[in-house]
Amino acid sequence: MALSQTVIILDQIPVSPPPEAFAGIPLPLTFFDVEWLPRPPMNKLIFYLHPMGRVDFLDSLIPCMKNSLSQSLQHYSPLAGRLVVSPDKTNIPEIRYTEGDTIPLVIAEFNSTNPNDFNHFVSNDARSSMNFNPLIPRLLPTSRASDGSLAVPLLALQITLFPDVGICIGVTNHHAMCDGSSIFGFMRAWAFFSNRPKDDKDAPPQFVPDYDRTSFKDHKELTTIYWDRVKNVNYEETHNAHRLPPIIDKVRSTFIMTQDDIQQLKNHVLARGHDSLHVSTFTVACSYTWSCLARSRSQTYKEDEDGGDLEEMENFLFPAECRARLDPPLPKNYFGNCMVPCLYSIREKDLVGDEGMRKAAEGIGGSIRTVLYNNEKEGVLKGARDRPTVISKLNFGRTLTVAGSPKFDYYGLDFGWGRAKKCEFPSIDLNGAISLGAAKDHEGGVEVGVTLTVTQMDYFTKIFYDGLKNKGRFYYDGSNQ
Repeated sequence: MALSQTVIILDQIPVSPPPEAFAGIPLPLTFFDVEWLPRPPMNKLIFYLHPMGRVDFLDSLIPCMKNSLSQSLQHYSPLAGRLVVSPDKTNIPEIRYTEGDTIPLVIAEFNSTNPNDFNHFVSNDARSSMNFNPLIPRLLPTSRASDGSLAVPLLALQITLFPDVGICIGVTNHHAMCDGSSIFGFMRAWAFFSNRPKDDKDAPPQFVPDYDRTSFKDHKELTTIYWDRVKNVNYEETHNAHRLPPIIDKVRSTFIMTQDDIQQLKNHVLARGHDSLHVSTFTVACSYTWSCLARSRSQTYKEDEDGGDLEEMENFLFPAECRARLDPPLPKNYFGNCMVPCLYSIREKDLVGDEGMRKAAEGIGGSIRTVLYNNEKEGVLKGARDRPTVISKLNFGRTLTVAGSPKFDYYGLDFGWGRAKKCEFPSIDLNGAISLGAAKDHEGGVEVGVTLTVTQMDYFTKIFYDGLKNKGRFYYDGSNQ
């Protein structure tokens, strides 16, 4: 379904934290942050069924959302700040919020009164990725300070009205600022204040981030090492290039794994494994999806008479949150990035074979165990000095990554309109990733977001659901049937 309707920008409101917000003290980047500096921003779209017209939208809903956003920024003021890169790049970049800094809140309207258009966006079926572009907020352009420092905006928000049907909240954030745990904490705070009195600025402890980096130990000067690897990037050019809407001839679909599906997949892995395997929901969801993707691509090769190369290595690269595993540990509400990369590689012929899903699960679980649960003195930082080099040598055309986590229940974010109708991660359109999130209507289930060409999506859909019916078993005869 191609949508010819457009999104009309009604307003762009600069929203600032209240005057009493934390300001003036820079937030230095750590090596966990620095490695994300050249990467594209993260995007999230959250759809709500909330019928209302334009007048109520502009006169009632938007003032409330603006006020609650400002209240939440009292606790999350760095989000309104800028990432500052010094002119000569001799210093590690830092995040600075100064009084007067703002976040752009775009107010928009989808130019259609057809409720089927909203239903199109919240469907699980294949939809053109380009249809979502007008709903995604763009970070503001970079600017230069009087001393020549580059100031990079960190967050942009958009609220789009689907007249008489619903609302979409769009979020775009620079990944060097924080990880998924921190941005989800901010969204929880915004939702919390949306349901509080206008003058209530106090937040429960679980909504208040921790910015203290004095306990953060960089024993091996990893921040300097990581910065030396990426400091010659032209951040002005890369930032402005990332602001452009992507032109992608792909479709996006959402696939559901129920709690029963996940248990069946775990049983399938454990039946031929051993007790020490790390078989979590994440492990089986990712390994199953990865094997289905490899099979669907193999089928696409055959249709294109390409053939592919079954001896090539396939890579699964994913971040593991590690606040509690540092020495000393960081608090759960620590604001910033705190993830270590995990990597598992397998030959394509093994990934698409009968035992592909089980081998992938063993490998992913083994990688998690090696990185997070090793007993080495360096702990999760073992090998951290060389990780960027290892990752840079991967064939990213054959590397799958993952965005999101089932731990972050975006469907539970209630701004006063009830649970969300649909959540999307448009970032996966560009970076060869799948998205994972808590399933909306299935407790203990998982939603998997996938972006593929139309042809490969058709193969993937059949393989994915046929495999679930067979409890994770594939019957590979060389033709992926």
